[in-house]
Formats: sequence, structure tokens, C-alpha cells
Amino acid sequence: MFKSISSVFVIKVNGIRINVVKGEIPSSFTQEIKNVSRSGRVINGKIYGVKRGSYIQLEFSKSVPEFMQQRLRNVWQHTPIKNYSPGLKKL
Repeated sequence: MFKSISSVFVIKVNGIRINVVKGEIPSSFTQEIKNVSRSGRVINGKIYGVKRGSYIQLEFSKSVPEFMQQRLRNVWQHTPIKNYSPGLKKL
């Protein structure tokens, strides 16, 4: 539960059905999740985007196999993301 609160985005995946529960993700990443699910074992679980310093790191629920996690991490490294700055901005 804490991971869901502190994440920039949360994606719930059930097969090829993808539900972005929190935040926004690039459509190219959504398509890659579908491709990974179609290529073999179906993904059932959650993907979290956790802010680590100046970048967003992917974390996964335990039900997502390690080889699928690595494939999604490889794609995520090349995915551009909008600047993320939570909270109030000073004018």
C-alpha cells in the first residue's frame, strides 16, 4: 500500500488489459506491456513508477516474473517522460 501512495504512477496489468490507476505513462510503454504479455506468459500484477532522485525507477509486484521485469526495464530506460515535480510551484 505504501508503494502505491509514494509512486508517480501505478499500472495494474491483467493479461493484455492495462489500467493506469495513478499518474500518466507514455503510450509506447503501454504498447510494450501488451507486447510482453502477448509474447509468452501473461502478466498479472502491478507496475510502480517510483521517483529516485532525478529519474523514475520501475518496481513490480511479486507476481511479475523477473525476465518480464527486465524486458520492461530495458524499454523504460529509453522512454522519455515529462518533467515531474510534485507539490506547489513558486511563482
